Amino acid sequence: MNFVETKLGDLVATFGGRLASFSGDNSASSDVLLSGIQSLEKAGQNNLGFLANPKFRDQLLTSSAGVVLVRESQFIELQQYLKANRADAGRLLAWLVSDPYLYYAKIQQWWVSRSEFKPEPGVHPSAVVDPTADVAPTASIAANCVIGAHAKVGEGSRIEAGVVLGNHVEIGAFSRIYPNVTVYDESLIGDHCIIHSGVVIGADGFGFANEKGAWVKIPQVGKVIIGDQVEIGANTTIDRGALDDTLIGFGVKLDNQIQIAHNVTVGDHSAMAGCVGVAGSTSIGARCTVGGAAMIFGHLNIADGTHVSGASVVMSSIKEPGAYTGIFPLQQHKDWEKTAVTLKQLVKLRTELRELKKQQS
Repeated sequence: MNFVETKLGDLVATFGGRLASFSGDNSASSDVLLSGIQSLEKAGQNNLGFLANPKFRDQLLTSSAGVVLVRESQFIELQQYLKANRADAGRLLAWLVSDPYLYYAKIQQWWVSRSEFKPEPGVHPSAVVDPTADVAPTASIAANCVIGAHAKVGEGSRIEAGVVLGNHVEIGAFSRIYPNVTVYDESLIGDHCIIHSGVVIGADGFGFANEKGAWVKIPQVGKVIIGDQVEIGANTTIDRGALDDTLIGFGVKLDNQIQIAHNVTVGDHSAMAGCVGVAGSTSIGARCTVGGAAMIFGHLNIADGTHVSGASVVMSSIKEPGAYTGIFPLQQHKDWEKTAVTLKQLVKLRTELRELKKQQS
């Protein structure tokens, strides 16, 4: 993406912080023209770099960045380091902020919003929009979309090519639905949401009763309700509820290829990495994180502020917030076989140990 060229001083005025020179000669200039953010390794004179973790400070020795976002509390130490190890330390400008990584995120959002292509509002001629649908005049509906009966698309939202919105679906204001997303009937999506390609929202939950070995389908009549400022990664699926609704709270972030089963609740500001699976009727609290490929069984309650490590398996409710891990360290297969045999024998060994203690008492 070609970013709009911007004066450093304008960015500082918008986001706050202060400028300083690593040489300490007060020569920091706000007139530097910048045309995007890059890593310290790849940044050029017209790029803004950022140092989020001081353990990577060696990258400052060779970086060609015009300006570097630096944590203010670490500036003096970094300044001394550069003076001792880089002859032209004065060439580097520092933009001193409270959290360089957070500033990187916010500045990049600002730049992208001013630089990316924005389609004109309106409905593409190849889109099929039911006459009863309500599409805001400022929304855009791209080629080959299908918008069902009584569906609503809010102000400023972008529905990209090949999206299918079912009957009575509602999309809030300023949300972006990427190509080939399918939103089943009656699903509700809030404001300022981002739904990436291949996502399916509102498919039937996995509900069946057994009759003499045959499976009888249980109609899934709940909804999926997604709050504001939610982002859902590519090919993630969120099933509709069986009776009650599946609920995704405010500010939730879901990575690619996640499965959220029927009647699950995910609390505000929780985040999940790729390939997580959450079984039906589990309630995950607010501000939780779940690492990649973790599995969470059904009908559980996970406390607010819980952090589950990647590839863990959660089989029971978690009542106290904290960090939880349920995996064995990686071993060579022959060693793993020995560990597995030992684990299978633990119950027997425990019983034998108890008998020995009884005999000694």
